[in-house]
Amino acid sequence: MQSYDEIQDFEYWNIEAWRSFIKNHILPLHNSASKLLKLRDFILTIVETSSKATLSEVERKRSDILQFLLGGIKEDGEYKDNSLSRLVRFALGMYINPKEWITLEREEGLRAFDYVNVKSEATPFLEFLKKLNDTTLHIIKLIGIKSKEILESEIEEIIQKPEELLEIIRTVYMKCLHVSANHNYYTFFALSTKTLPFKYMVAAYPRLQANFNLLKGFLGLEKIFEPAIEGEAKEDYTIWGHLKGGLCDLLYNLNNLIWENFSNENVKDVLSYVTTSFRDLKQEYAQKVQKKLEEMGWKFPEYIKTSVGDYCYYYTVSGPILIEERFFGYSWSGKFYSDVRECSISLLNLLDDLSPALFLGSNLFELKLSDNRLEIVR
Repeated sequence: MQSYDEIQDFEYWNIEAWRSFIKNHILPLHNSASKLLKLRDFILTIVETSSKATLSEVERKRSDILQFLLGGIKEDGEYKDNSLSRLVRFALGMYINPKEWITLEREEGLRAFDYVNVKSEATPFLEFLKKLNDTTLHIIKLIGIKSKEILESEIEEIIQKPEELLEIIRTVYMKCLHVSANHNYYTFFALSTKTLPFKYMVAAYPRLQANFNLLKGFLGLEKIFEPAIEGEAKEDYTIWGHLKGGLCDLLYNLNNLIWENFSNENVKDVLSYVTTSFRDLKQEYAQKVQKKLEEMGWKFPEYIKTSVGDYCYYYTVSGPILIEERFFGYSWSGKFYSDVRECSISLLNLLDDLSPALFLGSNLFELKLSDNRLEIVR
């Protein structure tokens, strides 16, 4: 396994370098997500405190907000391409019914503003923003960085210059790219240490070992399995993972959040306002891992059975050996099957065989371990 000590600007052993990464990448992402949510809350406060949530009431209270609800609606009741009102609807979940608006506008003797209501709803992009905001807030709080308060004057600036909305969304997009494990070694560190024997962790990150007790606390690494064996192999094959709510756990979750939402068509629709070359980061990463494993000649060990469909295999661990295989599942007819058989598989050899894929964060399988049980899910 290659060492990552020579990667420029990747000082995984340096706590201050981690702080700089969070300050330069996570904090701006948090600020941008927070600003978009604050804008939504500001507009909704005006709408929801009205006696009627109609365009007339919005006009009476803050007429400059109308552009966010009406900007770019065509005469046939459809949105123009890249219209402001369409962006606000699908990004922030605030909108009017455009066809209703156009229909009422054509009625003589009626003022459409008096009858068209402003609505709000949850959208995939809005949910993405909320989760981004929460996860990044936990990260910056964890290392003692204060989040920037979004001033009302900043929200007023967006209202007066709606093009600023695009700039904030562009910042969210770019910072998500830069934070993802595809492009950032600090996030890749979190991905690669999700479930990994100590032997392979220090092979990839040699400078962890000298200050491991200090770094494991800061990074939120915890022991998740210790083999019942003696000697040097005990430490080598102790498996480490992430402490829930620790830094690596939060970065791992943030990366998954970005990956999942960059694969979401509704989120991609909003981000298409600021990029014409959208990339599926999760798929891109999986392809790179597959290529790397093929170059290494790595294959999943044939001596291990794994879960397929509604079937599960568990192995009982006894010291350095897997001694029992348990199987259960359902046939296509719905009949339940279960079986137990003896086996004799080297735990240490298995961990050696699996570790290259574990390190790369391969999606080919998931390894789960408890005191005396091992499960591999494919």
